[in-house]
Amino acid sequence: MSIARAFCFMSLLALSGLAAQATTVVVDREMAPDESVNGAAFDADLRLGRAWVVVDFLERGGDEDLVHSQRLAVPGLTYDAATRTIHLQDGDRDVTCAVGKKVLWATRFRPTAECPIRVQQAPQAKTYGVAQGEKAHFVVEVGTAP
Repeated sequence: MSIARAFCFMSLLALSGLAAQATTVVVDREMAPDESVNGAAFDADLRLGRAWVVVDFLERGGDEDLVHSQRLAVPGLTYDAATRTIHLQDGDRDVTCAVGKKVLWATRFRPTAECPIRVQQAPQAKTYGVAQGEKAHFVVEVGTAP
């Protein structure tokens, strides 16, 4: 039985070494009562070589829905102009997060499966609601989690 346990432990160590860690960014944001996360995408400044994540918040109310976008700096996220790709440095590993495609005058970035973006509202803010003037907490993860 101890040999089986040792084998399982070694397998878990090997698999955890292969998986990349997610880079996490916490966002504190004042929220309207009917506002929620609408999506997230990669974007970059092509001239400066900087990359970031844009999180869209959807506010429902009245006759029209409003979208508010917030740009987030993510540690280790860079843009490579030569290959039009956005990369995440994860320790000694370089993960390609998005590939750019030029359409007319704009470059659009298509995310890769290696580097998803997950945005979640912190549980305490979601459970208890957010009073007016308080800030809601959002957790943004970029990359693969073990």
